[in-house]
Amino acid sequence: MTAIAAQQELLSLADQARHHYRLLKIGVVALVALACAIPLSLNLVDPDLWGHVRYGQDWIAAGQMPRTATHTYTAVGYPWVNHENAAELLMAAGYEQIGVYGMLACKCALGMSIMAAMALAAWKKGVPAIPMWALLLLISTNLQAFFPLRPQLLSFALCTVLLASLDRGFPAWPESRTVRFRWLWPLPLVFVAWVNSHGGFVAGLCILGAVLLGRMIELALRDGRAATPVLVRLAVVGLLCLAATLVNPYGVGMHRWLWHSWGGAPPEITEWAAPSPGMPVFWPFVALLTVAGACLVATGRQRDWTQIVVLALVAWQASLHLRHIAFVALLCGFWLPVHWRSMLLRLRPDRERPLPIMLPARWLRLAMAVAILGGIVLQSELLARRLSSLPVLRSQYPVDALQFMVDHGLEGKVAVAFNWAQYAIAALAPEATVGFDGRFDTCYPQEAIDVHFDFLLGDSWPRDRRPDAGPIDGRRVLQYGQPDLVLLQRSYKDAVKILQEEAARERPQWTLLYRDSVAELWGRQSKYGDPASADYFPESQRVLNLRLLEASFQWPALPDRSLAQERRSEAESGRLSKL
Repeated sequence: MTAIAAQQELLSLADQARHHYRLLKIGVVALVALACAIPLSLNLVDPDLWGHVRYGQDWIAAGQMPRTATHTYTAVGYPWVNHENAAELLMAAGYEQIGVYGMLACKCALGMSIMAAMALAAWKKGVPAIPMWALLLLISTNLQAFFPLRPQLLSFALCTVLLASLDRGFPAWPESRTVRFRWLWPLPLVFVAWVNSHGGFVAGLCILGAVLLGRMIELALRDGRAATPVLVRLAVVGLLCLAATLVNPYGVGMHRWLWHSWGGAPPEITEWAAPSPGMPVFWPFVALLTVAGACLVATGRQRDWTQIVVLALVAWQASLHLRHIAFVALLCGFWLPVHWRSMLLRLRPDRERPLPIMLPARWLRLAMAVAILGGIVLQSELLARRLSSLPVLRSQYPVDALQFMVDHGLEGKVAVAFNWAQYAIAALAPEATVGFDGRFDTCYPQEAIDVHFDFLLGDSWPRDRRPDAGPIDGRRVLQYGQPDLVLLQRSYKDAVKILQEEAARERPQWTLLYRDSVAELWGRQSKYGDPASADYFPESQRVLNLRLLEASFQWPALPDRSLAQERRSEAESGRLSKL
């Protein structure tokens, strides 16, 4: 009886240990999953967000898609090939229906859905939850910089659908080279949605094409001519996906624009730059590549050379253009987990024997529970703060300058830095138009692009100008399209110098109307500096040295128009009284 009782007590203790282990495992997974949600809840304002919402609102209000550039004075009537139509409609509808904080919550939920898809795919291959979510923390950290509210989020979501379909379409590869076409035939529908949502569909098409080609080579080497029927069907899947990209409002015109516009990466846009140590994305990317390399070297599983080649190609592109880092992270999230687990198992001294399940002391269990619970509470609080705030920083955006313009009715053609231009459109349209904005070459001729960046950057930054653009002349922007106003970002020193030199001339053509620590507003002298002009702006109304306190406003931080409306009402009343 004593031996039986002791055995029963040991079994009871083992059951308790397993129960506590399961609870501990659930707590750790919840803690790490919340840690993954923090990077994906990034609440930095993207300069293009104002434009994306406004263009979607314009389409909804007009009832039809605009075919030419809008809100601009330098590209009137110029064709607009918008590869983000569906995304902008979705963002406009989301802003109207659930507001910006609802959009932030949906963005974070989308990111966690991507993480969950990776975790599910890994679980089906036998990867335990804790090591999987530890790897996903590195994945989400690499996605963080690319997760503001932007159309590219749909690229990440649709790339996830693509990779999940490929994962199910080629199960247990390369150990068992079988193809499940029921998971591959729907892929053309993915590309119909993708081509209308974001230009990242090109990256997705390249990834798909490379994977299918690799699989076809492997099958041909193994089975020879007997593989022909399968090879033909795989080729048909790829061709159908390529044809699906023609299902867009521009048809083959989209591809012609891509051919002419994407021949090289514009060096003026930092997203096309190579990652460097001073960038926030650099060290997480290096860590991800290090982990990926270690996994593929130390794995005990059979390596999938198609995946390795594709991952290497995308990593090479990411080393040249940092915006591709997100695609490296997505590929790693689906393709590394089995090798990650295999590498971790090989680090154990006795890999064949399962780890014993022991019941920790009561105080230790309590300490672990408190630590996990505390971590969950702190992370939940941080997540809640991020999801309830989208600050527009006064030190980064011309909040006060735009308010000044609205208060004084300063309208017309406004030359403004492209990273502020879509904010200016949202704040001032339709009374004002801009010379250039973040839509770049989707709706602006190269001449307008060259003129704008000649003004902002001069020859102090790598440039991609037309061969026949002539010498760099930053003053051309002051005449190109005949702007009425220049809203200047003071951090662009070349542009500041140009306006200061203009003001120092014997007969200046531009006059300073407003200046704070962030922005300057200049008006054409003949319009705003001539007392005989109907638009003369008297010295008494000018603000030339406004000191800004560090503050932020919640997006969209649009100007208060009540003062302007009051002045218009007074002016209208004055005209009526004279009559």
